[in-house]
Amino acid sequence: MPRSFFFGTFGGEGGEGGEGGEGGEGGEGGEGGEGGEGRIGVFGGSGRTARALITSRDGVVGRWSAPSSAPEQNETGPAALDLWSKTRRHQILQAELLSGIHYDDQAKESMSLQYRGVNDRDAQCLVHMIRPGKDEFKEQLEWVRNYSALRVERSSEIITQLTDILSFLASVASLHRQRHRRTLELLSVVQHVTIIIEMRVKHALACRRPVEYSAQVQPMIQTPGHGTLPSGHATEAFALAFVLYELMCQDRAIDPGAKSQTFQQLMRHAERIAINRTVAGVHFPVDSVAGMVLGQALAEFYVRRFAGTGDVRTYTFKGPEFKGDFLYEEVLAAYLKSDPKKNAPQAKRKAGGASRSDKLSVPVSELLNHLWNAARNEWSPIQTKGKGK
Repeated sequence: MPRSFFFGTFGGEGGEGGEGGEGGEGGEGGEGGEGGEGRIGVFGGSGRTARALITSRDGVVGRWSAPSSAPEQNETGPAALDLWSKTRRHQILQAELLSGIHYDDQAKESMSLQYRGVNDRDAQCLVHMIRPGKDEFKEQLEWVRNYSALRVERSSEIITQLTDILSFLASVASLHRQRHRRTLELLSVVQHVTIIIEMRVKHALACRRPVEYSAQVQPMIQTPGHGTLPSGHATEAFALAFVLYELMCQDRAIDPGAKSQTFQQLMRHAERIAINRTVAGVHFPVDSVAGMVLGQALAEFYVRRFAGTGDVRTYTFKGPEFKGDFLYEEVLAAYLKSDPKKNAPQAKRKAGGASRSDKLSVPVSELLNHLWNAARNEWSPIQTKGKGK
């Protein structure tokens, strides 16, 4: 099951009148769900409604009169997105963000995620991932065993995060379902696309789950029916955290201390979400490291495609070289030290079995930029005019 799109974001607030029905869009159970707003209905889809509409039209339509003129065609371009329903916008934007993505999995023990734009002759590598060997996975079982002691303490988090991870990040950003509609829409697109990519990467690397190494693991939840590395929860949590941070703080006149604290809290939540999967018995720590690397690489790519800002670099994850546990502090230190504005000439910044190389050329998408700007406006401070002196 996907980790919930439009996630309710503090679902307890779903009681807000008829608009609570919008939470139903989390499952994208059909555009008809949008008709749940009060008595507006708008073609709920029932047979009774269809019959009522037929008889109502027969009673009022009168003699057919051909229109004297036709409406002007809609203007084409990014702004046309605002004409479509949320579900269809989502599909359009998802297709746009995935365009140019390629997978090279010809090697036996590794794979590369690549991007090739319409004007590019050759594909550029976004991330190269080398899977750990069976002995490295076996050594990681000790961490899985140790983390199992936290299962009772973290059980509510683990169960909640099966279907909702954004609420945890939202608690840092104060996301609101009504005030941040476009932000949530953008994050939903990001997560949908991330899931598609991570599953393709998991398939290419085909790594066994912890329970396949030891019958004593006995996970507290159902072991997912796909490969273990990279961790999908880690990939999505870090991708969302990085993108949300950029959206909130990019070019904002925010106190540097507040920026640092916001970043730190988002990273800590992403790390805890990832580690909870090891606690549950369905992932190794190395899976979370791989997920963090993939999530950060994707976040840089997403921000560049959405906003045209930041640098996109090639990441390399070397599974056989990773030892030990997954620590967010290493992620945070690697990110802050690799600020492209301060350290652009530097290359190969290490982050626990991973490296980051020189910049790639990735163009902004006008279509994606339209949604990014709408989402950014939700974070702009309200400008108030001073009263005359």
